[in-house]
Amino acid sequence: MSFLSEFNIYLDHSSRRFCTVELVDSCIRHLKRGKAAGHDELTAEHLVHAHPQPVLVVLLCLLFDMIIMHGTVPLDFGKGVIIPLIKNLDGDKTSCANYRGITLSPVVSKVFTARCT
Repeated sequence: MSFLSEFNIYLDHSSRRFCTVELVDSCIRHLKRGKAAGHDELTAEHLVHAHPQPVLVVLLCLLFDMIIMHGTVPLDFGKGVIIPLIKNLDGDKTSCANYRGITLSPVVSKVFTARCT
């Protein structure tokens, strides 16, 4: 009797779904295209045009469920490439105050953090 009760608790916990294939697919379709790649050299176009794409979407959904269940993300999700951009082309190009940074993040982490409709 103890085994069955523990097994049922395990089944309830392991079958819990936090994201759906439809949600991941929608998030991929809503990614902005034509953007530079992150350190992993993947772009939105890689995910959109992946073949066969349904397999990729299912695997990403499983990955995201595991991330949520275990409460930790892959270390590469936090890595980015910072690109300095000049604020004012006529200003002092030697002054760090004339620059702003943009961070190129991994596209899979963008899908994970996206809020899709």
